[in-house]
Order: sequence, then structure tokens, then C-alpha cells
Amino acid sequence: MVGARKQYGDIKDMRDRGPKEFKSHMPDRKGFNSHGPNKEGSVMLVAEKDVVTTHPLNSIKNVAWLMKKHDFRRVPITDPGTNRLLGLAVAIDILDFLGGGEKYNIIKNDYNGNFLAAINCPIQKIMVDASCVDKKASVDDIIGIILSRHTSAIPIVDDKENKKVIALVTERDVLPVAEEFGVKIKDAMHKKCITSTPGMMISDVSKVMVRNRLRRLPVIQEDHLVGVITVFDILGFLGRGNFKGIDAEENLSKRVEEIMEKDVILVTPDQDLAEVSRLVKKTNYGGFPVVEDDKLLGIVTTTDVLRWVYR
Repeated sequence: MVGARKQYGDIKDMRDRGPKEFKSHMPDRKGFNSHGPNKEGSVMLVAEKDVVTTHPLNSIKNVAWLMKKHDFRRVPITDPGTNRLLGLAVAIDILDFLGGGEKYNIIKNDYNGNFLAAINCPIQKIMVDASCVDKKASVDDIIGIILSRHTSAIPIVDDKENKKVIALVTERDVLPVAEEFGVKIKDAMHKKCITSTPGMMISDVSKVMVRNRLRRLPVIQEDHLVGVITVFDILGFLGRGNFKGIDAEENLSKRVEEIMEKDVILVTPDQDLAEVSRLVKKTNYGGFPVVEDDKLLGIVTTTDVLRWVYR
């Protein structure tokens, strides 16, 4: 499959460059170096100020589309009048709702299996409590939270009492960049890779993602990589609303091959881990299959880069 072999950069050129100094572990943001990652308030130098939020009565379907549109797996839920933080909408919880876990009981029990009614229920029905930091937090504080709590985004509030959302910081905002990190992808990647097949149903893939807290699964057919299925592909399916009827099981029986990403960007095991950071910045993808000689060896993600650099 041509799409699944798409790569960025010249691997041979990278190998021939020879060792280079690891210039910086820190994101390349104006003014950051003068403040330092451990300085009070340094988080505001890397955080996104134009925050996408939603209100608690917005539907699960609409929030799924909002996540897909803006490439966010976590969206703060705020009071419409005060912008006070009330909770967090999380992509993996929407997958849980779609058959991945206990939240599927909402569809079965509260809506008698009526899929259309259930996906139009308010997001507050599945929202979770939101961890947040105030604007005095440092980048080091954020990195610690991301790595210890396995979270990809943290709302920033004006203060812990008012909890007015003023910014959002994600793992991509603190992603380190450098010419080289001095470590190969194969030393940082996940070698035990959970995969999907093209014929798996959305409900099955949701279960796998929820149980293993995964955001993406390589799709394998006859020992070959043919695509990647991500949480955003499933959110896009939900947000588009092209459903077969009102029955939940019927709608969730849609196959992976109908919604998966077929144009896959690959990396190789001997590339420097810094290539992952560059690809994340260039593509907005959060992870990449690691392939050699047409064989899937593992997967490497934004979190793997953060764990190696900030360990």
C-alpha cells in the first residue's frame, strides 16, 4: 500500500550527519529561555491562549465533532456566563460511551439502546472532574502532571478559587525540540503493539482503546500495515452523524476500514527520536508506527518523547 509507506525526511542523510550537540530540551518559544521551565508562571509562555471550551448542556455528538475539528482529546467544560471550569470532556470517555466500557450502560439503560437519543444527551452526563493549574505554574509543574497522571491537556485558570479558564496547555506545547536527542526511536518506542484489523467494529476498537488507554491502533491485514485507527477517526464518525438508524449496536458495527487513516506516516527504528518531535510539529499527529523491511516493530508517541527527555 503506497499510502502506508509515506515518510518525511531523508533517513540516510540523518544517519550521515554524525553526532551533534543536543542543544535544548525545551520548546522553542519566544522568551522561554530567559524565564526557564521551573520559573513561576513560565507555563503561560507555552500555553494556548485561544481556548476551545464548551458548555455542560452541549450534546455528546457536538463535543465529539468539536474535538475532531480542533484536534483536541480534552475540552474544558465551563459555565457559559463566568467561564468557570466545571469539568472536562475526554475523548476516551466518549469511546467508553460508544461501547468501550461502563458508560455504554447509559445508552442501554437510560435510552433503551436508542443511539440517536443517547448521542444527543448533554456532555455533562459523561464529563469528569478537571485537574487544573493556575497561571503561576511552571512548565516543570505541567510536565510532572502530564507524565504522572497520563493526561494530554491541562486547563489553566486565573486562580484556584474562581477557576476562570484563561488558557490550555497540552503535551504538544511542552514537546522538546532539538537537532538530535542522542537516542534511537527503537529505544523509546512501545514494542508490544496492540493492533486492529480492518474488519473490527467500532465497538470492538473502542473496547480495546478504553481498556488499554490507547489513542491509536495500527491496522494490520495479512501481516502488513494498511492503516491506523485513532480516537479522532471514531469521533469524526460520531460527529458526522451518518447513521443507519436508531439502534446502537447496528451503528457501532461500522468497520474500521471504513473510517481509518489509510495515508500513514512511518518512522524507522534507527532514526533519532528528535524526528518524532519534528513530525508531530509538522503533521499534528501524536504517534507513528515504527516499520522496518515492511514489518511493524512498534509505535512511538509524543508521550514517549516526553518520558525519555524529562525522565
